[in-house]
Amino acid sequence: MKRAIYEGIKNISVEGYDKPEVTEKDILVKVMRNGICGSDLHAYNLGGDEIGIYKGAAIGHEFVGEVVEVGNDVEEINVGDHVFINPSIAKAKSGMLAMAGGLSQYNLIQNAKLNWNVFELDKNLSWDRAAVIEPYSVGIHGKNLANPKPTKNYVILGAGPVGLGAASGLYEQGCRNVVIVDIAEDRLNFAQDKLHIDTLNPNQVDLYKELENRFGTKPGLLGDPRINVDAFIDCVGLPQYMNDFIGKAKMDSKFIVVALGAKEVSFKPQFLAMNELSLVGSAIYNADDILEAINNVENLSNNFPDIVSAHYPLEKVTEAFERANNDKNVIKVIIDVND
Repeated sequence: MKRAIYEGIKNISVEGYDKPEVTEKDILVKVMRNGICGSDLHAYNLGGDEIGIYKGAAIGHEFVGEVVEVGNDVEEINVGDHVFINPSIAKAKSGMLAMAGGLSQYNLIQNAKLNWNVFELDKNLSWDRAAVIEPYSVGIHGKNLANPKPTKNYVILGAGPVGLGAASGLYEQGCRNVVIVDIAEDRLNFAQDKLHIDTLNPNQVDLYKELENRFGTKPGLLGDPRINVDAFIDCVGLPQYMNDFIGKAKMDSKFIVVALGAKEVSFKPQFLAMNELSLVGSAIYNADDILEAINNVENLSNNFPDIVSAHYPLEKVTEAFERANNDKNVIKVIIDVND
């Protein structure tokens, strides 16, 4: 059996390894699909130490597969089950989220518990649809931190898989006052055509003037007009967006940080305080977010899984990373780990 190993910047190898041994509390999963994530690409381009991907690690964390072995003490999980794995708690050791082994043909899931780190899927659900559950859960967690309601207004910054997931999650719960912002026309077209989300391209329009036209303004503490948006969900990580939020957002608005922005941000805290603005970090997801994502992808009228743009076999993992890294026309590149 084979697995992908992170060896450093622009260096991923495929190596053979022995079948993992299942103890009483573990399960063994035959991995069918694993998506390439933005954090994987961060490590591939810039190095992985600061985001928990170290040299020699078995990488991959957006994975689904079939249970092939079950430890004697494991309850409610059976051989043959199709499952999504929460990679943040797939291993007994903490801090293994991005090194959960999703690009391994057979992956040991330790301390396996249903609806904790193992989530059962409908066997009629295709592996391709199931493969997007992890990024969908990230986007859903981000929007859930805004405590969304259909009467409120939302702006999603970035139309990558996570931003599209946040937008789709809002739409699925009845929120229609949503705009997604990006400069990639193909992704904006996907948002419009597939997800029914309004879009703005800041390279083509004055972004904040357009947001004012759509949502109106509310007075700030000093009476200055501020954009009537209840939450900005940042899935792109550009410092300017956070600065713009401090200067333009209405009182009590939230800026939810989902993206792993690599650059420092500076602003005057007085403006944060004067308008009672909130900066909220969004770290992965919880069980409720995962169950919401699964419910959404099992609804075949939901088009979010159409983000899957390209497939590669495990042996061509480097080609897959290069495609995900350089081809802006693809949204999600998938590795067919065992097909």
